[in-house]
Amino acid sequence: MTNQMRVRFLNYTDGILNSETLTHEPVNILCRESQRVELDSLSEYITVENIFNIVNFFRMDDGRYEAELIVLEPDYLIDISSLSECFKPYGNHPLNYMLGRFRIPENTRHILLGNTANFFIDALVNDHDADYASVLKKLFKISPFEFTACEDLQDPKMEKEFFKACHVQFANIRYILEQKFPQENINPEKIVLEPSFICNTLGLQGRLDIMLQDYTAFVELKSGKGIEDFRTRQYMQSCSNHYSQMILYLAVLEYNMDVKEEEIRSYLLYSKYPVLSRESHSKEHLRKILLLRNAIVAIEYAIQRKNDLEYTQSIFNRITPEKLNIAGMTGKFYDYYLRPQIDKFRMMLLALSPLEQTYFFKAYTFIVKELWLSKVGEKEYEGVKRASNLWAASFVEKLAAGELLYDLKIEDNQASSEEHFVTFAIPVYEELYLPNFRTGDAVVLYERNKDGDNVNNRQVFKGAIESLDNQRIKIRIRARQRNLDVLPEDTVYAVEHDYPDTVFNGMFASLYLYMQANQERRNLLLGQRNPDAQSLPDSFDTPDDISKVVAKAMSAKDCFLLLGPPGTGKTSLALKGMVEACLQKENNTSILLLAYTNRSVDEICKALMDISIDLPFIRIGSELNCAGAYRDRLLDRRIRHCTRRSEVKKVLSQSRVFVGTIASVILKPDLFSLKQFDIAIIDEAAQLLEPHLMGILSAKNKNGENAIKRFVLIGDHKQLPAIVLQSQNEAKTADILLMNAGITDFSNSLFERLYYRYEQVALSHAYDQLTKQGRMHPEISFFSSSFFYNGRLNIAGLEHQLTELEQECVSENEWDKLVYSSRLAFIPSRKSKKDKSDKVNHQEAEHVIAIVDAIYRRDPEHFQPETIGVITPYRNQMALIRTKLQEKGIPAFPEIMVDTVERFQGAQKDVVIYSFCLNADWQLETLPNLMFDGNCHVDRKLNVVLTRARKQLFVTGNPILLNRNPLYASLLEYIEKKSKDRSLKKALL
Repeated sequence: MTNQMRVRFLNYTDGILNSETLTHEPVNILCRESQRVELDSLSEYITVENIFNIVNFFRMDDGRYEAELIVLEPDYLIDISSLSECFKPYGNHPLNYMLGRFRIPENTRHILLGNTANFFIDALVNDHDADYASVLKKLFKISPFEFTACEDLQDPKMEKEFFKACHVQFANIRYILEQKFPQENINPEKIVLEPSFICNTLGLQGRLDIMLQDYTAFVELKSGKGIEDFRTRQYMQSCSNHYSQMILYLAVLEYNMDVKEEEIRSYLLYSKYPVLSRESHSKEHLRKILLLRNAIVAIEYAIQRKNDLEYTQSIFNRITPEKLNIAGMTGKFYDYYLRPQIDKFRMMLLALSPLEQTYFFKAYTFIVKELWLSKVGEKEYEGVKRASNLWAASFVEKLAAGELLYDLKIEDNQASSEEHFVTFAIPVYEELYLPNFRTGDAVVLYERNKDGDNVNNRQVFKGAIESLDNQRIKIRIRARQRNLDVLPEDTVYAVEHDYPDTVFNGMFASLYLYMQANQERRNLLLGQRNPDAQSLPDSFDTPDDISKVVAKAMSAKDCFLLLGPPGTGKTSLALKGMVEACLQKENNTSILLLAYTNRSVDEICKALMDISIDLPFIRIGSELNCAGAYRDRLLDRRIRHCTRRSEVKKVLSQSRVFVGTIASVILKPDLFSLKQFDIAIIDEAAQLLEPHLMGILSAKNKNGENAIKRFVLIGDHKQLPAIVLQSQNEAKTADILLMNAGITDFSNSLFERLYYRYEQVALSHAYDQLTKQGRMHPEISFFSSSFFYNGRLNIAGLEHQLTELEQECVSENEWDKLVYSSRLAFIPSRKSKKDKSDKVNHQEAEHVIAIVDAIYRRDPEHFQPETIGVITPYRNQMALIRTKLQEKGIPAFPEIMVDTVERFQGAQKDVVIYSFCLNADWQLETLPNLMFDGNCHVDRKLNVVLTRARKQLFVTGNPILLNRNPLYASLLEYIEKKSKDRSLKKALL
């Protein structure tokens, strides 16, 4: 049985690793020769902060320890496939890992063949009688975009060779399943497809292709070549990267599932030949791979810890053929195929200007630090998660954060169906427990029958939430499972959030696209040239906000930025108006519409449907993240009738409007090889970090032209920005080149940087601000307008903004009087003995219920819970408020939206109630989200809260604490003044 111990590094001298346990007990480890060599090589990177996992250790008579394996920073999980690909014919250098981040796989016939082979094996395992033609047709319906965008398939000869190879792969895989599997005692009825594993013991994560349910055998599929006899082209042995991958999966089963390595049979299935090769086990090779993993992690750790441009540059300077070719490889294969891959990246980097190189190194450092914090973390942030919580957080901690659904029982197992979903019944949990899950969330599912079960010692199924309510959760698992026994019904399950690296992979890809961008586009994005615009007609003069900004956006030749404060119609009016203007052009303008969140993409879809119910736009993304009303516009549904690539091309060419999230588009680079966009309009741009956007705006089409001719960024940097895990000081840069270009803080958005630059140099044609809001009554909007928007947020004059509160209160109840007579009110609170945490305030929860109850009593028959919103900073307070709404016994009350400020951004309600839930001085430091705009201090979180309400806003909090914050004190003063002086309302109107 595996034993392990986590220790903190102190120093390394004379072959002894001096360390201490996390409880400060000394542990001195006598290192073996290979471990000594490793620690010598890592001495440049590691510090006393580093954590090691000591695996399979034993204590010697002299009190020192020896260990079979030493794993650096085991919480920093490395993907098994990415680690294995560092084993190159010319050597297994850790810098291959960094270089691999900048090798975006092209959609060649070889890549497509690999994906096709993987689909074949899944299809044949689930349906033994499946035929080639039907399976290929099904694959085309799933991946028509990939088939259509593959340039190789445009060549008739390559096309013929590709489909011939597909047919061969299908026949070979069927042969292996029917003939070789039985010979090797691999029962297809006992197979698990694509099981996932998280191995904190070794600092690894990965997903197998095929595994037997009892862990006694697994198979990895490879559609490409092994090592061949150069004369006969026959298979001889496995490639080092494939073998390394197999060894790592073997180790994960051994150390995670406590299976003896001699009881596990491991195979590589080379479907080209076909060969099912049973591979030998090698502990020595495992140590070699883990040495490489430790070196990779050490470099990642050093880059994010030092957070220094020159240091990051020094690491990149080592990516040379001479440095990476540690095997001293020579010959045509190296000179004509392998070396050029290294040279290409190096030449691209050297071709950048000093400013562009500096930007690259700072951006790379920023992304690596964000990735490190997302995996390992250094601090606790309210509402921010990290992957290591999956195994490091206790059951109680997970409950406090709402990060666990447990004791789930299978209600309907459809894992073998085409939709491959499983529905679980959710038990009734204890009071105040509020799980933090929503439809569309990526999750991990595993058996949890005892307290010690977690993702680190159980097989994991990855998937996404298809639907969720208080009684049940429906999860679509990643792979269809013919064998339903892999999800037994006589057990209980747990669900936790998944932490895929997808966003970060997209950010690295974005940097790579930036390196290749056309010079004039790089100059624009880095502020080295100003955007151009056509002149507006001399006769153009309109007081109308929307008409003006649409005209300016349409006149822009490069880019245009629009600041859209709350309620000004930046999506429903401005973006919609821009789309209408583009569609009216006779030149068949192609439009790309993007946003940060799927909810915002839904809002864009609504605006498009308002233009015309028949507008043929295409939405890129998953149906799980798309509102039902727009699912028929999803890409896969728009082309589901297509049977040929030419038909898909026709649909794409005839569609002028494409919509999606930034993440969905950056992961489909082939879109730009099929379509050039005359304009991209990006909503929520202030919530997007620079690396989120740089790749899309830098992308080129197959002719080398800008894939997006011009772009419009719409946002509001005075509302909540993107979540950044590193501190503002860590995200800042002091480099003179970057500062002169206006690049001072990577926690800011590209929108914010460019907006301030254009404002500073008075490029009035390149930016504008909407000033008329149609959401809030003027009494509600006055504070935000005065304190955050320099008094420029005026009302549009809609009916609800001009009318008085209509009903007269005849009740003697003080809450009734408050609700009937107040647009804006503050209800003081204090901490009580019931409040066991600073993040809970029972009195404020009672105030919320009293206000909701008064609204209900005003007109019970026509009470509409969807018109009320309750906002609070903390999940514990959310749980308390929801519980009390439930206890009230009025069926409509639990339907009221109760959520955090972050979740309310973009929403609006007739009545908003805000529970500050401030119970301690420390919260005054952590609650605000401050930015400085000239001489104006903007609390972006408070700005969002105050601008959600259309008709009434009620605030409850501790006045003693609130008055210690100058901005909060000003808010209380304003509310108090409004409650005494009603004449101001008429003046505002």
